Amino acid sequence: MINQEYHFDITPHIVKQLGEQLVSDEITALLELIKNSFDADATYVSIEINTTGQYTKEKLFYPNHRGFIVVEDDGFGMSENTIMKSWLLISYSQKRELKEAKKKTPGGRTPLGDKGLGRLSTQRLADICEIFTNEEKESGTHIAFNWKDFEKEDALSEVRIQAEHFTPQKIKGTTLILANLNHSEVWDGKNLENFKGQVSQIISPYKENRPFDVYLKINGININLDKSNDELRDLAISRFKFNFDGSSITIQGKTKLSKFIGNNQEDFKNFLEIDNGRKFYDYLSKKQPDIEKCDNSFFIKFEKKFDFKKDIGGLEIFDGERANPGSFNGIIDEFTYDNWMSYDENIKEIFGKLSNYREFAQSQAGIKLFRNGFAVKPFGIDGDDWLRLGDSQTKGSSYYPLRPANVIGYFSIDEGINDKLKDKTDREGLVSNPYSRNFFVLCFFIRDEINRYQEHIRRTYNDFLKTYKTENSGIKTVNQAFSQLKETKLKTEEVKDEFKNAVISVDKAIEESDRLVKTVKNNPIFSTDLEKEAAENINFLLSKLKEIQNTLEKLEKVISRTEKLNEVINILEPKIQILEEQLMNFSELASLGLTAESVSHEFSSIADRLAERASFYGAKLHGKNITDSDLYVFFEYINSTVNGLKIQLKHLDPTLKYNREKKSEIKLSLFFKEESEYYKNRLQKNSIDFTIFLEADFSISINRGKIVQIIDNLISNSEYWLIKLKGNDPNCKPSITIKIESPWIYFYDNGYGISPAIENMLFEPFVTTKPKGEGRGLGLFIIQQLLDSSKCTIALEPSRNEHGRKYIFAINFSNIINEYK
Repeated sequence: MINQEYHFDITPHIVKQLGEQLVSDEITALLELIKNSFDADATYVSIEINTTGQYTKEKLFYPNHRGFIVVEDDGFGMSENTIMKSWLLISYSQKRELKEAKKKTPGGRTPLGDKGLGRLSTQRLADICEIFTNEEKESGTHIAFNWKDFEKEDALSEVRIQAEHFTPQKIKGTTLILANLNHSEVWDGKNLENFKGQVSQIISPYKENRPFDVYLKINGININLDKSNDELRDLAISRFKFNFDGSSITIQGKTKLSKFIGNNQEDFKNFLEIDNGRKFYDYLSKKQPDIEKCDNSFFIKFEKKFDFKKDIGGLEIFDGERANPGSFNGIIDEFTYDNWMSYDENIKEIFGKLSNYREFAQSQAGIKLFRNGFAVKPFGIDGDDWLRLGDSQTKGSSYYPLRPANVIGYFSIDEGINDKLKDKTDREGLVSNPYSRNFFVLCFFIRDEINRYQEHIRRTYNDFLKTYKTENSGIKTVNQAFSQLKETKLKTEEVKDEFKNAVISVDKAIEESDRLVKTVKNNPIFSTDLEKEAAENINFLLSKLKEIQNTLEKLEKVISRTEKLNEVINILEPKIQILEEQLMNFSELASLGLTAESVSHEFSSIADRLAERASFYGAKLHGKNITDSDLYVFFEYINSTVNGLKIQLKHLDPTLKYNREKKSEIKLSLFFKEESEYYKNRLQKNSIDFTIFLEADFSISINRGKIVQIIDNLISNSEYWLIKLKGNDPNCKPSITIKIESPWIYFYDNGYGISPAIENMLFEPFVTTKPKGEGRGLGLFIIQQLLDSSKCTIALEPSRNEHGRKYIFAINFSNIINEYK
């Protein structure tokens, strides 16, 4: 019989190595300790870092040390039994049990830690760890150990732990002393400013987002996390707030007038600053009624609301419904570092000079993800651009969308509410699941809506400048501009000879005046007082003549350049005419691309189905069990597939370039009868019904390819959202309806309808609630351009569906109608 009791053990070196691998840097290690204070229901945590001194406020087991970190809180503290488990039993976590049972701490907090590994972070910071802790009205426990001992002993149980009881001075709480710092240079010298910036990245500098007070002192210097952040935020040129309450997203934004300075201060002064933006706001509000005037330091503001189920595409379905990540909120502040900021009095007062402001702001730059006030790495930290703000960035200062180096902000989540958004074990990102992926879809949606607003006000400002500059100059068209240039050239030719004569006359006058002045100066004895006075006057005139001569020399260069205006006109005029023609074709070509994209998708589907059938019957042939009936079915399928391809080509043919210029009389009932087979085949794959109602037939004179593109784009848009509706509600029966009622076509579906947030700007370019990569927001804009080129219009009918949304598109063909007989 074996007397030896066999059991597992572990070398302490493995524990130390585990801590090094799981905690990537000193900032992360410190953050884990601050989270422990949060989980203990502390109202504050105080951190003191001293790189050279000794801690003397308590009697320590290891009094001889150099440098220390103290983390102190007023949380509920630990009993002796809790210390044995929570600190000395590796990977044990009572918090994990709480979270799994969806319970909270006595103070109502959902614990942030659950891995049982936070204690290992202390070994990255220092060699020695001493803990003073006590529960309310209980005696205290003091333990200490040295991480160096983990490298000496053979078994974990042999590592020396020193312990004693003590009489506490405070009611409850924990004080953690870490001594003999491993990397004191992190907290000292030139690295100190960098560390301050890192702390603001890891612990939310926004008071409203921070769950408790954090006090920080480094080598005797108090670091104020709030004051610097508040002063910086006051300098933001735009501010955006957003909130997802679990069922809808609300986005609010404010913009200062200075946002429009860009790289042209002269235009800003002449057209905005002169009346504090009054004319521009009047112009803007007509284009976008949802934008309102601000009463404070901001110029304009907006608010939009989007329904989680109805408005946002690209969301994953899990367990029969959209995976909801839980409510969250956030703020994004936008800054500019352009040179005009150097004259801002606030910059001078707070930062001294522009470079200091730029350096401080950029050290905070990025959009963070905060969980209960603590950063989730790597989001927005050390330049991480998780929102991909830099994807379409340009170098020009006129770039309006959010830029990674010019924004400071956060998305705020909660450990309890967003319990499906889990940290990875190494604290570097979120675990990928349907909830986290949908969370990112919502984040990108918010980004895109903010950028759409930014681009919209930029385009409107450019249009405003164009309009008012045109009014002031009187030049309305490119042809008028060229006429002005030609007229300038002719007038220059007319005055050219006169100018040459004037130059000669001035040269002679200077020469004669100079001679007279020199005569008087060289013969002062023989000159009368009258001659001397005249000489002084002539000398004055001589100086003026020389100024005129200098100006004429400059004008001569200008006139010589105007002689080349004809060459410039001859080069530019045909190029601009070609460019205008190309712009006219843009809408048709872009729409053709969307139509071709749809048809190519159908080609791909047909090819896949044919390949699948060929493989099936090929296997039968290989097994020598194919029958005549099988061959008949296969050949019939090939015939139907060929006919399907012909339908696709027939549908695409009118949209090709050689046909796009042909106009013909089209009877709408006949047109939809011919095209309905294509649309029904396309839509039936997704169980979408397609119905045409004929109330009053009529004919129009239009290019067939153009009307095909218009209907295609409308159907593609409905198809996308009806597929999403089917994902949310498997029992729904999606349908698309077209009603012909002279001189109108009414187009609608039984989906959710148009989001109220975009109904007033639906036909603007790049307006969509589809996620990036699934929609460009050009379809309806192109439809409007195509109809406009034929003197027709499209609009949303005022009537609303059961969801309280507009949903009917009305196309007016009255300008191209042919009376049907």
